[in-house]
Amino acid sequence: MKLRRIDHVGIVVRGLGDQAELLGALGLELARANRNDESTGHYFPCGDASIELIEVHDDEARARRLPDGADAVIEHIAIEVDDLEAVHRTLTGRGVDITWPPFPSGDAMMIWTDAATSGGVQYQFLRRPER
Repeated sequence: MKLRRIDHVGIVVRGLGDQAELLGALGLELARANRNDESTGHYFPCGDASIELIEVHDDEARARRLPDGADAVIEHIAIEVDDLEAVHRTLTGRGVDITWPPFPSGDAMMIWTDAATSGGVQYQFLRRPER
């Protein structure tokens, strides 16, 4: 199992506007966006990784992912790996709850830890096809 790199840091925000403007003022540019039934994500590359701003549209999901009164919270750290099954085996062997089977998004397959079982941090692991 090889951890290749930090792919992105996911930040859940109350609204994309102010946060995107702040990143733009720092010189970061929007590279891509995606939308699903629950949320919209905007990715701002910074070096070899990105900052993902996530605006959650679904009320139930927003209540779960963004604490009352918070405008933003770092939700997860995403790490690109070469073998999701090896990550799953390693973490479950250490008592970490992790989603399975992998979930497809774009060209990647991904899994997430339950922060309550991974030291208070939610990690996302993703694997992209070889290029």
